[in-house]
Amino acid sequence: MVFTKFSFSTLLLSGAVASVLGHGGMVTPESREIRTMGLDIDSSFGWPIAMRPGGDCLNNTPDTNLQTIPYGQSKIEMRANDGANHIGPCTVYLVNPDDVTDKLQVGQLDDCMRSLHPAAGNKGDAPIPAEMSIDVPESGLPCSPEHCVLEFYWEATHLEPHELFNNCADVSLGGSASGTTAESESSAPMATTTTPATTTAPATTTAPAVTTAAPASTSAPASSGTTYVSIGADSSMKAAMDQWCNDNCNNNPPYCPDTTCTAA
Repeated sequence: MVFTKFSFSTLLLSGAVASVLGHGGMVTPESREIRTMGLDIDSSFGWPIAMRPGGDCLNNTPDTNLQTIPYGQSKIEMRANDGANHIGPCTVYLVNPDDVTDKLQVGQLDDCMRSLHPAAGNKGDAPIPAEMSIDVPESGLPCSPEHCVLEFYWEATHLEPHELFNNCADVSLGGSASGTTAESESSAPMATTTTPATTTAPATTTAPAVTTAAPASTSAPASSGTTYVSIGADSSMKAAMDQWCNDNCNNNPPYCPDTTCTAA
């Protein structure tokens, strides 16, 4: 594997939406979203970055109970919720906790969970477990071996606009790998049994849970130009959810669940 060290920053919007199933993410090692943010592994844990409470995981509360990952090759565990095994790459980085723009790529999987589970999932499916390999070098690290952040970054490229997800685990580095899964001292379910600088502006670039196969509750294709509004969104997210409904119900093909959106 070729290791590339680089720095970058991304502006991500954050907000909150209730009653939306999460798409999934990295579950071993266990992420800050579970350990310090208290998010639900079946829902808010797996929301797109722009919707999830706390937004970008690199800005979430650090976990002081560090998990250990070995040098060399090992595996992380993932899961896709609600049939959302999206098309698009997932990439894993080691990140400097004191400068989150300083990252080192240690793994990538084209088409992420879809490459391991080729068939499109369906809304309501049980969590789909998966794993991918990472390779941690012993030199050239962006962080101290005593504390690094392992970031899992997932991009759903078959959706327009692309949906972006990430999960962060606070880890230490040590020992050598023998094809094992990264250690997690977890009290939450394992993947095999279950899975910015920020602004306060509402997110309009990513959407609630979307599957590649339209669910039964999705309405018939919308005619272009029809105005749609959200159903049941609280006042703090009403404008963002109205925009999401308008964009997605007028998309081609449309995604317009009748439990979330209706024609104005």
